[in-house]
This record gives sequence, structure tokens and C-alpha cells, in this order.
Amino acid sequence: MQHGNEIDLKQKGLENFILLVLGMSDRKLSLLHLEKEVFLLWNFHKKIKPYLKFIKHYRGPFSKEIQETVLNPMYLEGHWNYRSSRDRISGGYVQLTPKGRHEYKRIVEKLQDNEEMLHLLAGIKMVRELYDKLSLEELLLLIYDTYPDYTERSEVWKDIKKKKSQLAISLKRKGVASDERYLSLIH
Repeated sequence: MQHGNEIDLKQKGLENFILLVLGMSDRKLSLLHLEKEVFLLWNFHKKIKPYLKFIKHYRGPFSKEIQETVLNPMYLEGHWNYRSSRDRISGGYVQLTPKGRHEYKRIVEKLQDNEEMLHLLAGIKMVRELYDKLSLEELLLLIYDTYPDYTERSEVWKDIKKKKSQLAISLKRKGVASDERYLSLIH
């Protein structure tokens, strides 16, 4: 029965992690932003690695666990709302409900004595502040430039590649791309 408990713990951990990412801002978040921001955190925080797997997919790094958890949470039902979208890239939008906001505050307060978790919260905050201000295509350009293997199955890479210069200029204007990064993005 140990295996079932391990799966439950992973699912609870993933749902709480998604709640923390969503709770870092009052703004709604595209599923694409959520997934890519979690992907970036996943690459830098070892504690998150066991909860997720990312594969090459139509819009870059994809996690079936994130998508299924957002659409059908097992433990935090009613803590966020998901709204589908007809656009090709966003994957829909997610936002905390008042119940989710309350749970977010409770969890953050509980984590105040855990230095490792405070570092994770700081990382989430930094990622949200930096990447939330990007358009869907700007975010994907940065992901594809940093992790080129994930362009392999992408259905949107060709369109983004055509707009590379415009997107890179916008990223530079927003203060996300340094001069050096801008040059790497346009080549």
C-alpha cells in the first residue's frame, strides 16, 4: 500500500506547488505561462523534480501532470478556476478562487520557518514577476532559445521564428533581454 501513499503525496505536493505559483499574483495566468514557468523552476529546484516530467510537445516543454492537475485537482478542488480559450497557444487561463487565495496564504504562513521553502517561494516570485509580463510568443521564444531540444515537436516554432526579431526587440524593451541575449535571440 506504500505505493498508493507515495502517489497521493506526489499529487498533493503538485497541487500545493501549483497553488503557490498561482497565488504569487492576483492575475490570471495562461496555462502556457504556468507550465513554462513551472518548467523553469523544475530545472533549478531539485525538490520539484520528482513531481513532474516534461516532454517535447506541440508548444515546447509539456507536463501531462500539470495539465491534468489544473483541469481535475484531486485535493484542492475549487481552489482555482480554469477557463478554456480558442487561441492556438495559451491553453486557457487559470486563476485562484477566494478559497484558493485563503489556502495560499495559510500555506505561505506555515512555510515561514522553513528556509528551503522560503528560497523556493522567492524563486517562484522572481519567475512570476519576470515571465508574467511576456506575451505567449515572447515566453516561447525564450524557452526555445534556452532549451532548443524542445522545438523538435513544436507546432508554433516556425511562426515564432518568423517573428524572432520583433519579439527580441520587445524582450529588450521590457528589460528581459540584455544586449548580448538580444543578439543571441535574433541569430
